[in-house]
Amino acid sequence: MKQLYLVSLLLLTLSFGFAQPANDDCSNAQIITVSTTNLNVPFDINTATLNNQEGCSGTTADYADVWFEFTMPTNGNLYIDGSLSWNQFAIYDSCGGTELNCFSSNGLLDNLASGTTYKLRVFRGSGTASNTSYQNFNIIAFDSVTNDDCASSENITVSATPTTVNFEIGGAQINNEEGCTGTTNNYLDVWYDFTMPFDGNLYIGGDISWNNFALYDACSGTEIQCGNTNEFIEGLSSGTTYKLRVFRTIANADNSSYKSFSIVAYQSVANDTCATSENITVSTTASTVNFEIGGAEINNEEGCTSTTADYLDIWYDFTMPVSGNLYIDGSLSWNNFALYDACGGTLIQCGSSNEFIEGLTATTNYKLRVFRTVANADNTSYKSFSIIAYETVTNDDCASAENITLTTDQQTINFEIGGASINNEEGCTSTMNDYADIWYEFTMPVNGNVYVNGAINWNNFALYDACNGNLIQCGSSSEQFDGLTATTNYKLRVFRTLANTDNNGYRSFTIQAFEIINNDDCATAETINVLSGTPTTINFGIAGASINNEEGCSGGTVADYADIWYQFTMPEDGYIIIDGTINWNNFALYDACSGTELGCFSASGNIGGLTNGNTYLLRVFRGASTATNTSYKSFTIESSATLSTTNFNLEQSITVYPNPTSSVITISGSVAIQYLEVYSLLGQPVLKVNTQNQIDLTSLEAGMYVLNIHTKQGILTKKIIKN
Repeated sequence: MKQLYLVSLLLLTLSFGFAQPANDDCSNAQIITVSTTNLNVPFDINTATLNNQEGCSGTTADYADVWFEFTMPTNGNLYIDGSLSWNQFAIYDSCGGTELNCFSSNGLLDNLASGTTYKLRVFRGSGTASNTSYQNFNIIAFDSVTNDDCASSENITVSATPTTVNFEIGGAQINNEEGCTGTTNNYLDVWYDFTMPFDGNLYIGGDISWNNFALYDACSGTEIQCGNTNEFIEGLSSGTTYKLRVFRTIANADNSSYKSFSIVAYQSVANDTCATSENITVSTTASTVNFEIGGAEINNEEGCTSTTADYLDIWYDFTMPVSGNLYIDGSLSWNNFALYDACGGTLIQCGSSNEFIEGLTATTNYKLRVFRTVANADNTSYKSFSIIAYETVTNDDCASAENITLTTDQQTINFEIGGASINNEEGCTSTMNDYADIWYEFTMPVNGNVYVNGAINWNNFALYDACNGNLIQCGSSSEQFDGLTATTNYKLRVFRTLANTDNNGYRSFTIQAFEIINNDDCATAETINVLSGTPTTINFGIAGASINNEEGCSGGTVADYADIWYQFTMPEDGYIIIDGTINWNNFALYDACSGTELGCFSASGNIGGLTNGNTYLLRVFRGASTATNTSYKSFTIESSATLSTTNFNLEQSITVYPNPTSSVITISGSVAIQYLEVYSLLGQPVLKVNTQNQIDLTSLEAGMYVLNIHTKQGILTKKIIKN
């Protein structure tokens, strides 16, 4: 008896574990609620009964199916998405009734009636019926559209301002008809009509190739143009009504993305040909020309590369005010420019974005073609260009160099390089490039150095001993030329790349001569008097010193330094104490020329273990970048038998943090702070605070600065960085 009970229980368990789905036939169809919002419907087909019956092709096979029923919420279309071809769908008007449609994967059914109940069969072949993947489908209803044919087209207002038209195409009827290529397919379409506001062109932006557009002159009339994504249609007439068909294939009809298009009209331009070119005034001051190119005719013609394409162009003419060069700035490559000497004449130059055109003649009239490809014609951005003329410069070559009267005082030279010839020649790196250059000459007033500061690396400088002579030195931004000879004439080439020739910024440089100094090396060290306990101030000039590639402090890295030398006799056993204020000023002490380095530091410091009566050599040096700076050109020096608390190492007693910083720097340590000063690298004071241990750098530009920390024990100098 117990054995019989266990067998019965096992059979009952198996019957529940493999139960058929409740909606295994049409009479037990599961009710689902279909609306105009997408609905995801899960199903279980794995245990449905396999029946030998028809699929979609009219042939029979073993299928498992489940059934659903729904009431159509609106007159219109129904879209079902089953993701892949395993899932097949058939829709009927009733159980045992007429099959309305059958498909796999996804399908769109049109002309369903509101309030009508339909039966939906979901089925799979025996090979995939047991697969547990993709057991769901999406279903959505689309309301019938009112503008489903040309006769019921929806009116839209088209103007010179772009407007956006939102559309719903899922409820349109499916028709097997022509697209744009002359071949037929199943399409859904909606229709619009508009009246052209003026003679000109029309741009339609559909953004994606799912959206197709065809323009007609009337219902059942002539097709003017057909294409997808974006269409530029030319030659439309003011006051004329046109019919616009917007259509998609069935595969894309349900897609809810990109269901809008933009539309804008462009009025025909007056300067559409060279013969009707618009006159503009060109001068030596830059002027901006705004243009509208969307209304120009489309022509299949040459661009700048001798290949043809569909372009829209507009034309300008101008009279050159001076003999020289012309710069046109169109900002980006959509804008192309071609300059001609006359309509139908010789092409002088052609290019995109920016063009620098040289060798034009004063009082001559030139024709300027501005053009874009069809793809960029509608774009409303960058519809302007600037134009400026540059007069030919008189110092365009070395033979006509402009004379500068050079002195030991700094002077500023303003220059205009836009009118120089463009030459493909060497810069400073021995590589060739297109450069514009101008030339200067000067006679050296003293034996020594010359410092030229061009502020930015657009400005390049090369110094020669003569025209076609030896290159002495070449560099950008700023250059110090050392070892020059009094009364000798030198040639200075100032040059820029073609890309920077038109730039109006930084069109000047400063130039200054520095006389060679007597204490430029250890052997000619200048003698100074050092006193015990009393600081002596030493003013120095270092700009005239030779630049040498050498070590700073012993064991340090090699760099370009200018240095001067001093010697002194120690008045007592003990320490030497030096205060140079800023870390541009470096100090190294030696026991003899080419002897042992006894100590080395920046800004301020001390060196001990010195002997009364001994002579020591002091090297004062700066990096090449600060050698010509006229600030902080002094230091104090004194001796002391012992280091008092006023002479201890401030470096070890004060901490500065965080460094770099974007705002506040904190100064902490055991030393009382009197006040804080911040200087630019040019020696200009920019901030000062009293008796505080913090300083706020928020107001400063990003970059490196010098912080002087003033205490009773001395001044500690730190480099700080503002992020």
